[in-house]
Amino acid sequence: MAKLNPEIPVLVQAATPPAAAAPAVPVQPPLQRLAPISQKTRPLVLTKGGRTEKALVRYQIFIRTTVRPGAVPATAEGVSVSAIPCAWTVESFLQRDICFYSMTGLLACTNGDTTPLKATDTGQADLPVGTVCEVFAKPVEGAESRVIASVDRTKDQLYDDDYKLVVTPQLVRGGTTITER
Repeated sequence: MAKLNPEIPVLVQAATPPAAAAPAVPVQPPLQRLAPISQKTRPLVLTKGGRTEKALVRYQIFIRTTVRPGAVPATAEGVSVSAIPCAWTVESFLQRDICFYSMTGLLACTNGDTTPLKATDTGQADLPVGTVCEVFAKPVEGAESRVIASVDRTKDQLYDDDYKLVVTPQLVRGGTTITER
């Protein structure tokens, strides 16, 4: 038996070449859009031990729209595509931060707390050829409108509940008295 010389490269060929894979149909990455739909501020005066400080609770409700264009199916020669697949999710969020002011100006703000809301819409549709699956497609805008309408009905209650259940206990815990300006 002959010895292999380690300095001479050995090429090995597979007995059967691997099957050619069908070309992958590229899938577009998801598209996202963030849009504020409501804002509210609540000015406060905080008092403790005879000292006062101004504070401001800033609220914002926003929606996040995510659109996932589907892959256009591969077609045989002479066959046309009649629809473009498009899926979306519209979610709503409440964001709050509290800012404190000294007599010389802004002192500090808390990190914004963001809470998901129940108003959401998820769907999918086959769009006509020639349209694009994007955040401005008609079915996606319809989903956004439904979520916005749902939030509009409850936004004042959402702001008030967050103030009563989260902000007030957080501020009075240390003995602070709160007065709304």
